[in-house]
Amino acid sequence: MKHVFTSWPEALRLLFKDPVNLMLFAIPALLALLIYAMVGAYVLSSGMSAAEAMIMKYVISKEAGVILYYLISGILIFLFFILVNWTFILCLSILASPFNDMLSSRIEKKLRGDVLLEDRDKTLKTVWGRLTQTLKNELKKIVVILGITVIATLLNFIPVFIPVAVGLLALLMSAQFLDYSWSRHNWGAGQCFKDVLRHMPSNLVSGLIFLLIIAVPFLNALVPALATSYYTVLWTKRQLPQ
Repeated sequence: MKHVFTSWPEALRLLFKDPVNLMLFAIPALLALLIYAMVGAYVLSSGMSAAEAMIMKYVISKEAGVILYYLISGILIFLFFILVNWTFILCLSILASPFNDMLSSRIEKKLRGDVLLEDRDKTLKTVWGRLTQTLKNELKKIVVILGITVIATLLNFIPVFIPVAVGLLALLMSAQFLDYSWSRHNWGAGQCFKDVLRHMPSNLVSGLIFLLIIAVPFLNALVPALATSYYTVLWTKRQLPQ
């Protein structure tokens, strides 16, 4: 538990005060927002056109039609907001994975006192060079994430197992961002599992904090980059001589 809370200030500083790291955070976040804005505009426009056609066909009263139109508008906006809140982080995590891989590498080098590449163009070229391998690794993580999420969801239906389900999701949250450091150092599944168990209390607490942040709309857009920065700091501090 030693570094759980002391890693926060350093993670924030390394993410937001380094121009290159800030760029690595901003690009995927803006791409995800653009995608959701375009999809949202299309879904709402199509949905409202269909609703308007149905109202004109089946509703006789003009006043009732106007009320129904705005009611359907509100329902569609609410449903889309719920959909975004549940899927935005998954979409952003996939888009951000090549950038987060580089972000994690830069933060670890900084903590170890190594020289960092400050040229933004060269940094982006390195990101694109690792793209295929990083996406393969991210897709593997998504399969594991979905599998454990299904198990946790099923456990939620049994009241006595609800704490176990929450704990599983918290550990999963930690592991998916610790994986950037594990993968970079070619750790096997056994080493990763031992690392999770060895530091279970700190992984549980930090994972719960990020689960709470994910539940907050708009603030959850910070999670992929912030969690990458935080868990890289946390993992690196564990590895450095005390």
